[in-house]
Amino acid sequence: MTDQPTFASPLTANHFQKPKKKKAQNHESEAKRMKLLQEKEEEERLTNLLFGGGIGVDDTEAAWHDDDDEESVQSDESQDNQDLFQIDRTGVVHSESEEEEEEEEEDESEEEQEQVDTASAWHDDDDEELQVSLQASDRTKKLRSNLVQDTVSGSTYEQKLRERYEATTGATSRTDWAALPESEDDKSDVDSDQEFQSNFLSSTAPLLSNNRLQPNILNVVRCPDANLGHYNQSTVNAVQFHPGSDEDEPLMLTAGLDKTLRFFKINGTEGSEKVHGIHFPNLPIYSAAFLGDTGSVVVSGRRKFFYIYDAVAGKIDKVPSIQGRKEKSLEKFTTSPDGSLIAFIGNDGYIIIVEAKSKMWVADLKMNGSARAVTFSACGDFVTASGSDGEVYRFDLRTKKCVDKFRNEDGTITSYVSVTSRFLAVGAESGVVNFYNERSRPFEKRTPIKSIMNMQTSVDYMKFNPSGDILAMSSRREKDSLKLVHVPTQTVFSNWPTNKTPLGYVWSLDFSPGSKFMAIGNDKGKCLLYKLNHFDS
Repeated sequence: MTDQPTFASPLTANHFQKPKKKKAQNHESEAKRMKLLQEKEEEERLTNLLFGGGIGVDDTEAAWHDDDDEESVQSDESQDNQDLFQIDRTGVVHSESEEEEEEEEEDESEEEQEQVDTASAWHDDDDEELQVSLQASDRTKKLRSNLVQDTVSGSTYEQKLRERYEATTGATSRTDWAALPESEDDKSDVDSDQEFQSNFLSSTAPLLSNNRLQPNILNVVRCPDANLGHYNQSTVNAVQFHPGSDEDEPLMLTAGLDKTLRFFKINGTEGSEKVHGIHFPNLPIYSAAFLGDTGSVVVSGRRKFFYIYDAVAGKIDKVPSIQGRKEKSLEKFTTSPDGSLIAFIGNDGYIIIVEAKSKMWVADLKMNGSARAVTFSACGDFVTASGSDGEVYRFDLRTKKCVDKFRNEDGTITSYVSVTSRFLAVGAESGVVNFYNERSRPFEKRTPIKSIMNMQTSVDYMKFNPSGDILAMSSRREKDSLKLVHVPTQTVFSNWPTNKTPLGYVWSLDFSPGSKFMAIGNDKGKCLLYKLNHFDS
């Protein structure tokens, strides 16, 4: 077979050389495609390493690349990556040691916060070096613990000022607005605010009202007379509510020179009802009082004998005289809070203690001068008495000895004393009523916390209400002579009684249990009844 002829035509020559050129171009395009693919894979590998998309791709790749295979490989790799780890986006993970350290730091911060809360807002180191003289002025003299105390440090002076404030102004100053809420979360605070707004908008009460008795203004309403229809035929010398009776409908007694002891059930604005009455033919009654919360009543007058009437059993016991004593008049006495003892004012400065159950003499308490006023302490273990010498005595019934004595600053004859667990009120014939701290140190000179000088004549009767917020004081020597004192501030109520209040000459008065009612006995035989709305539950 002969070789084919070779043509020199340009077309023929180009035809046979074109396949070689095409093969070179294919190799070149394949190289470019592989380079671009490698760059793309490298970019994806770096992206996965930086952003956690998966594990980097191997540098070695096959010459042949299929897009479908790449998608399947990527899906397998992402599934493997999910099996290897998961990203926690809820917070930072701490080790156990780190958690323990954080708990200790929180405890220390809480302790520091508690110390900050209890510490003073301001502390000056120079206060320790400061020296203050308590005898430099009359104002600082009240801060002394005894008469010889003079110079104190700045911190001690600050503490004395705080104690003085708490005993006087702090008793009525409202500081509850500055107290931090006790709620543990903000939700409770929001609920309390919403509740306050609801109560505030639905009420017409005054904006500054609170549960404390406010000074100056007293809300009083007059009720029908307590002994309406059964008036005394003489002055009402004794009025007293039964300490253990119902606060809304208490039991009350009245007695006077008409020799009759009467019992009434108080119903307030609906009127009162007479329960019982008993007549003592030979005894004009000067004093009558319940024996504690029992049903027995002690009745006495200007006689050497007295009666104890058991209202429950309807039995009357007459005590002819006190054994060993020669008193011809037992017209003044007082009973202990529990009703176990009776303290009669005797002759020559003697106070005679009698046991109510046995009706026998127990002890004699002696004071200088003549005794004019006597009262039991709130606990019943002590007797406070005073009289013509102006000295105030305090006797311990357990030892029968005088445990305290001081001179009333007024200096005149003491006419009446009344006491609570916190205050001692001493009334004089000059009309001055001095308030003393009942918890003062014994046998030291006393300075009154406050002196009330609203009475123009002798203070013949005084009575604290059961809560100790009000002191009523009256005089028998002047018509309509009655004043009510706001005890926390030692100020007299200005709105009551008024010039039109028909008091007459006040001879006796008392507050009901819970202080809802106040009864006033006068010279006309009437027992006026008033309702104190502040104590009405």
